[in-house]
Amino acid sequence: MAKGDTFILRTTVDSSADTYQSSDIDISAYTDPARGKVLVVDRGFITFSTDGNGPIVAADVVASGTGQKEMGTQVTTETQTGLVSAADNSLMMLNNLYVGVGAAGLITFLNEQSSMNPSQFMDGFTVPTDKIHCGIKTGDGWNAAIRVGFVFEVHTEKLSLSKIQELLVSLTAN
Repeated sequence: MAKGDTFILRTTVDSSADTYQSSDIDISAYTDPARGKVLVVDRGFITFSTDGNGPIVAADVVASGTGQKEMGTQVTTETQTGLVSAADNSLMMLNNLYVGVGAAGLITFLNEQSSMNPSQFMDGFTVPTDKIHCGIKTGDGWNAAIRVGFVFEVHTEKLSLSKIQELLVSLTAN
């Protein structure tokens, strides 16, 4: 459940061909991890639209005819250069979008919500760094750029010594 003093952080990332694209949200103004002041994510949302902020249509997927495209999205607590495995300790949210265009331009979406979009974290997800990293990667280039929005409901918290120790153990568990 969200705390009373929550605020919203957001960013967008546009797809470009089939290269990894990302954006970091600098949270250093809200945190001081060395002294136990951290940012806690209560909820996270991932949205998909065109780079013109409209809905994704068949022409965004393929120029003409039939086809399919996919996109992987992730949110981590460290800057990445590509999509990471589910075993990566910095991974906070993961979501995959699959879109197919069939006969007569019929468009079908499958949103694999590994993060149960929206993600709601019991007692919050503690971000032990000074950033939230949002990244996307498409399999094949889409016909048009796709915009992925990332929105987080957050609050700050001062951790006790025992919570700091638990956090350190969880970060080094692999």
